[in-house]
Amino acid sequence: MFNKKIKRIYVIAEAGVNHNGKLEVAKKLIINAKKAGANAIKFQIFKAQNLATQNSKKAEYQIKNTGKKNSQFEMLKKLQLKENDYLILKKYAKKNKIDFLTSVFDYMDYKFLRNKLKEKIVKIPSGEINNIKLINEINYKDCFIIISTGMSTMKEIIQCLNIIAKKELFILKNQKIKITDFTLHKKLSKKICVMHCVTDYPVSENYANMNALDEISKLGFITGYSDHTIGSLSSVIAVAKGAKVVEKHFTLNEKMSGPDHKASMNPKKFKKFTNIIKKTLINMGDGKKEAQKCEIKNMKIARKSIVATKTILKGERFTNENIGVKRPAGGLSPMLYFKILGKKSKKKFKIDSLIK
Repeated sequence: MFNKKIKRIYVIAEAGVNHNGKLEVAKKLIINAKKAGANAIKFQIFKAQNLATQNSKKAEYQIKNTGKKNSQFEMLKKLQLKENDYLILKKYAKKNKIDFLTSVFDYMDYKFLRNKLKEKIVKIPSGEINNIKLINEINYKDCFIIISTGMSTMKEIIQCLNIIAKKELFILKNQKIKITDFTLHKKLSKKICVMHCVTDYPVSENYANMNALDEISKLGFITGYSDHTIGSLSSVIAVAKGAKVVEKHFTLNEKMSGPDHKASMNPKKFKKFTNIIKKTLINMGDGKKEAQKCEIKNMKIARKSIVATKTILKGERFTNENIGVKRPAGGLSPMLYFKILGKKSKKKFKIDSLIK
């Protein structure tokens, strides 16, 4: 299952519509995502006629990146793939040893994903978090669910989760989250990843709101981050806050025409990104505060012992005048200093001898 793959960190190259509606470009994205170190490549399953009305306006970033000439519907029409293309791409991803993931925008897309594509992982995009017709169709017993939370509130996230659970699993009261069924919650906690996301392309640093991950983590589910910022810093913060899944938009070339290319990373940048994310995880360690292996060799040098500051004869009592604390370690711990004061020495000690 998917949750076994994300015990450490799972990096998704979000190809989205950066194939520009062309199968061969999509294949190149798969190859390059693998080379760049991604664990998975993700595309979007949609039909323009089911996603937007014919006179639906473009978002500002879409106008900036594609112009004003056509509507959002017309733009999406050019970016959609055929159903058979996804079957081809899934096989191609398997051949190239990279996981194949998809987002769905409509309940019919989900049926295609489950019945024909035979996928057991589904991504609910940010814009669909209140699409009850789609969410109600998704069966947590059959698949792993990734939920992106851009543009949403905690109340909306909980509503979405309750619909998936087919019961009021969470209650949000006075900004406090209450779980009503701990048995079901435990089951779902292994089946759902909730991704923090801010929906803009790109997102400026002052809107990244990385502390929202702290609130999302209170749900007790796997957490992730869908990163729309420029660079790697926000994803590094996400990993430091416990995110197990990190998603970043991916393109062959930022200069290609299309709505998302400019907010995406090319293969060279993405490879650096995955390396940084993996190094971040390594730097985080296991969280246990204990001496690391690399420190052990330095402990004898940097730690101290109780030592003789004067010649101490056998039978002489230890006092503040004849013992002190100096490097190296290896003698009695300085923590025992006050315990041995007043006690008789069992042997003779020269100046600077370790008291043992």
